[in-house]
Amino acid sequence: MTGLRLALVGDPNWAGTAHARRALQALAPDAQLHQLPTGSPPTVELDGLWLLTPPASGDPTAHDATISWALHLGIPFVGPLGGSQGGSPFVTAVPGSRLATMLGHTPRELPGAAADARTGLEYVTPVGTAWFAQAHRDDMPAVITAAGSPFATLLDHPLATDAGLHPLLVDFIDAARRRATSRHLPEPAAPAPTAGPSFAPFADDEPRSYLHQMRTARYRWWRPLLALAAGLATFFAISMFLSVVWLVLDPSLLETTDAAAIDPTDPVTMLIGNLMLAGLIPATLVATRVGHWRPMGKVWSVTGRIRWGWLLRAALVTTLVWGAYLALAWILSGEEPTARPEHWGWLLLITLLTTPLQAAGEEVAFRGGLMQGVGAWIGRPVLALVVSTVLSAATFALAHTSLDPWILLDLGGMAIACCYLTWRTGGLEAAIVLHVVNNLVITIGLTLLGGIQDAYVTEETTSTAGGAGLGVLATAVMTAILLWLARRSGVAPQGFGRPALNPESR
Repeated sequence: MTGLRLALVGDPNWAGTAHARRALQALAPDAQLHQLPTGSPPTVELDGLWLLTPPASGDPTAHDATISWALHLGIPFVGPLGGSQGGSPFVTAVPGSRLATMLGHTPRELPGAAADARTGLEYVTPVGTAWFAQAHRDDMPAVITAAGSPFATLLDHPLATDAGLHPLLVDFIDAARRRATSRHLPEPAAPAPTAGPSFAPFADDEPRSYLHQMRTARYRWWRPLLALAAGLATFFAISMFLSVVWLVLDPSLLETTDAAAIDPTDPVTMLIGNLMLAGLIPATLVATRVGHWRPMGKVWSVTGRIRWGWLLRAALVTTLVWGAYLALAWILSGEEPTARPEHWGWLLLITLLTTPLQAAGEEVAFRGGLMQGVGAWIGRPVLALVVSTVLSAATFALAHTSLDPWILLDLGGMAIACCYLTWRTGGLEAAIVLHVVNNLVITIGLTLLGGIQDAYVTEETTSTAGGAGLGVLATAVMTAILLWLARRSGVAPQGFGRPALNPESR
């Protein structure tokens, strides 16, 4: 016997007390059940607390002292949230949360409890808060959990009703049993000395947005600098190797003194150029692993991998919508087809095989490594998002070498959209798809219709206010469509100000 001890906190006459007692008796029939007055500080002998729901006319701060003590002592607890009355009856789990793994992403009808307790926003919005949302009702957090605690969850709907029990109660009882077991275990012996440092990457310690995937508990200020150095060294090595291959395939480059004289539509030049930009992928992955000491997969998404199902859905929609926009824009421009380049067959093959890698490389570097590096330095979510977006857009636009203001505006608009998509969806998939489809359609179209040289932005490339404005507007519309699809797919949370989080560390 572990001597499991649970306590109900609050007035025994409050509505819901009988349901709470029956729920605990059903889930933990061996537990000793206690009743504590409202606001009581729990003792270390307790293994779990159920904070009863106060009446609508009660004090919203009634459980503050108990919550504070429970967090301090590491005692698992569940309790009520307020502020849900009059809102939507539907609750939607946050993608990647524990609740989402139990209930899925389909909204559930869970009417709010008539409780005068603190709202979820009072917990999750303060700077430096340890609370995060597991589910929302409209724009209000409906289920919140405290990071770093064995189990600390507050909900704006009843935990137990005649219809059944909330699935999170099972986790609550499990956490309480683990605490009861640990109270009866002897003190652990001192660990034996190890032969050297562990090579395991730093694990997740709490749910975070994509932007803050590198800001773990063991983050240090110098890690982004080490990551940058490792990434640049890797990219330099890849570029040197490809340059040698380029010279072997095209020895005439040894006689070229002007870089502007290099034809970007030459098949060998296109192949090497695409592969060099694709080299940004391994360079960023190495930077993540060596510099931040994090799993490489965290560059792709908060789940630590490429979410192929989401990527394919986004690719289908983007190909149809963005492809149609680019085709219509070309028709309305009044351009006439011209002669295809001499090696157009090779250009098509190289485009199909390497352009997706080239576009993905730019996204991994400019939206992945850069944004996460800035996010590691800046802990405040809004400031980190703004600074990383500005830097990403500026470097991405300037990297294309044209200083024409309308070209910079068009490229910057695309970069900002990709930054927002990455932050909201918790991964690079949508940004990669938009970039890949854009480059593929333009390059293939101009190869077949003539004018492939116009597909490349150079120092001489210019645009107009109308062209840039249309590009920014179209990008905004495509971004809105992808965000709608992401919310429908359960990839992005509802609302426009909340990012997807990595799954809870369990």
